[in-house]
Amino acid sequence: MAENQYYGTGRRKSSAARVFIKPGNGN
Repeated sequence: MAENQYYGTGRRKSSAARVFIKPGNGN
């Protein structure tokens, strides 16, 4: 469920969170 939390905060930073979501989702 941590991926969902990063997504909400990632949208605002769209910088470090973006890299966290990419490798986290396996995209």
